[in-house]
Amino acid sequence: MPASGRRPNNALAHWVARTGASHERVVREVGKVAREHGRNDIQPDRSRVPRWITGEEPRAPIPEYLAKALGRLSTPQVLLAPADIGMTGRPTVGIASAWSGAAVVAAIIDTTRSDAMTDDTTPSRARLLAGPELLSAVQPWLHLPDAELPAPTRPGRLGMSDVQRIRATTDAFRTLDNAHGGGLSRRAVVGQLHDVTELAKQGRGSDKVGRELFVAVADLASVAGWMTHDTGRHAEAQEYLLLGLQAAKAAGPAGAGIAGHLLNCLARQANHLGRTADALDLVQAGLYGTRKRPADRLRAVLATLEARCHATLGDLPAVERSIAVAEHALDSDTEIPTWVAWFDQAEYEVTVGVCELIAAEHDNDRARRAITGIQAGTVLRPAERTRSRAFDQIALARAYVRARDLDGADTATAEALHLFGHVNSTRITDRLHELDEELAAVPGSSAARSARDRIRSAIAA
Repeated sequence: MPASGRRPNNALAHWVARTGASHERVVREVGKVAREHGRNDIQPDRSRVPRWITGEEPRAPIPEYLAKALGRLSTPQVLLAPADIGMTGRPTVGIASAWSGAAVVAAIIDTTRSDAMTDDTTPSRARLLAGPELLSAVQPWLHLPDAELPAPTRPGRLGMSDVQRIRATTDAFRTLDNAHGGGLSRRAVVGQLHDVTELAKQGRGSDKVGRELFVAVADLASVAGWMTHDTGRHAEAQEYLLLGLQAAKAAGPAGAGIAGHLLNCLARQANHLGRTADALDLVQAGLYGTRKRPADRLRAVLATLEARCHATLGDLPAVERSIAVAEHALDSDTEIPTWVAWFDQAEYEVTVGVCELIAAEHDNDRARRAITGIQAGTVLRPAERTRSRAFDQIALARAYVRARDLDGADTATAEALHLFGHVNSTRITDRLHELDEELAAVPGSSAARSARDRIRSAIAA
């Protein structure tokens, strides 16, 4: 059993098992690597391996040597870093140091490289944060002073034209995600994030270019995180979103907007996972951190998500206040960055309708208002937003169930299942499961039974 307070190192156990080597063979290889680095004093015995697997972490540089040894023992050989085997391999640094531009660059490169070389059988190296631990992970964005950009590591010049090309590529990935779901393009985005972050280590034409480059990195991390969330890999998704938040901080004042967007993504993920209190904390952190910006599309995004959290918690007057803030911000908006352009009038109408749907759990008369709001959004929804249209129909079906209009629920379910066949998104699967559960609660309805049969058949397929 692991010692008290220790978490088993599943990543290390995976790589040890993958080599097929005995514990004695593993430590012999570690000793060989150590000698190659001039460290004849490092000669661990075989009993150390099970202790490392149960959560004990050796002091540096052993994690580095262990990673290299396991990589050599694998067939085919792979290049592993300490993080890949669940170890840090470096001394713990203070919060300010961890949020420095250089640290963020190193962390993103390490994370993307590790992600690119793993598959679905590899245990996650990330851990899903929640509660105070999650809030503590984002609070440095609010309180730390802006830092200097990292010094270039090699000659090279980047200009705003390079940053614009990166943004155009990010927008293209975002469009693919909206149309087809995150599963098809996630690996490509991770690779792009790795390459763009490598560019952030090089020379640049000016401080302004450097700041904008970090904004571009943060935006790309938001897409990588959102696609990863859409595939159901929630711990890794959260890690990408938090790294994006750190990149936004490194960008200084220029990164405030994209940081607010990343807080929105983190909050939406928490909401999807049923952690409403976490979602409300995150969205309110986003509102506070962007309070000096003029009322804009981002404010509307955050305020509608705040309203949704209040609805789930049953605070209906707070729902109305947040929606009023969102409506004012949406009307006041002028300049619309591409990373927030998805929140248009259609998204606003559907989101308000979903707030009414959630509020109907406390006041069933609001179910009809939910149907009206969601329908108003579906009429405006662009055809290429396939995943959003699927979510719209699922929400509409749930509203019809709440209003006891089972024929309407059946029609909306059929449309949702049609759209479901054109996207790769585990989030839609999760929402269909929720609809199935709500239909199951309707007694003696042949329409409900028919809809449930089709939902379960589509999910199984």
